[in-house]
Amino acid sequence: MASTLRFKQKKIAIIGECMIELSGMPFSTQEQRFGGDTLNTAVYLSRMVPGLAPYYVTALGDDTYSRQMMSAWQGEGIDTSMVLKVADKLPGMYAIEIDPQGERSFHYWRNDSAARQLCQHGDFAGVVESLKDFDLVYLSGISLAILPDKDKHLLLRSLELLKQSGVQIAVDSNYRPRLWQSGSDACEWLGKLYQVSDIALVTAEDEDLLLGMTNSPAGIIAKRLHSMGVKQVVVKLGSEGAMWSQYSLNGMAAGNKVDNVVDTTAAGDSFNAGFLAAWSMGMETDECCHWGNKLAAQVIQHKGAIIPLEQTRYITELMSI
Repeated sequence: MASTLRFKQKKIAIIGECMIELSGMPFSTQEQRFGGDTLNTAVYLSRMVPGLAPYYVTALGDDTYSRQMMSAWQGEGIDTSMVLKVADKLPGMYAIEIDPQGERSFHYWRNDSAARQLCQHGDFAGVVESLKDFDLVYLSGISLAILPDKDKHLLLRSLELLKQSGVQIAVDSNYRPRLWQSGSDACEWLGKLYQVSDIALVTAEDEDLLLGMTNSPAGIIAKRLHSMGVKQVVVKLGSEGAMWSQYSLNGMAAGNKVDNVVDTTAAGDSFNAGFLAAWSMGMETDECCHWGNKLAAQVIQHKGAIIPLEQTRYITELMSI
């Protein structure tokens, strides 16, 4: 495997939203955490490549919750210099309700969150200008979905400008129907996002849900994304691993056998982090998928989206050999 010492350190930024999380029964004792798909990827990416210091691009308030969240991200090695502050807004919030049978349901309060104001912030244009010096910008469909339509246009235009400057754009659809007006609305906007993307790291189930399909072959999913201009496609297939397709080449990266699956939260987010970590070290696509599978297999053996640091340390050590 490649060593971090052989390659010039990459500059990677991740655009998204992190929310306050409440977990437990309503009007009872609840645990407070924070979470979000792109933030999960940023944390694991930082852990996999110590010193990389991925930048997180979002908007937060000027409140205690926001400050403590930023402090925790910095403790994980994430660069927060591109986190914009919106003084009169707060972070979004969601609650995880767990019934006596262990089934989870989610409730969201994010329609007036600071992150929705990202593109309207007075300093956003400066952030985009700074990102022109980066190697890669990663975001998810959720990063786009939470924005008002006029700001979706602005974000996509910003990504186009970055791509023209030589920045690679990586995306995961992370399709969540409740964030979109309709399935056709989601297809239209995510299609535009794919058209400005170089790398797509998608989940087969999400793509089927988006298109109203069932068990679409990974090759068909990859062909569709290639037709939109995506050069490098990875289709995550759960325990089966991942199928990758790039130019005229394609292959399958087998999944890691896991006997004790505890919680699949952040499986896809951690795969993306492992993939991007290997990408930042100059590895080929099949190797990137291997490390994505390996990290995701470790994460799903523990409760919660962000597992203890010591549980990921050995993968970091293996990658650097």
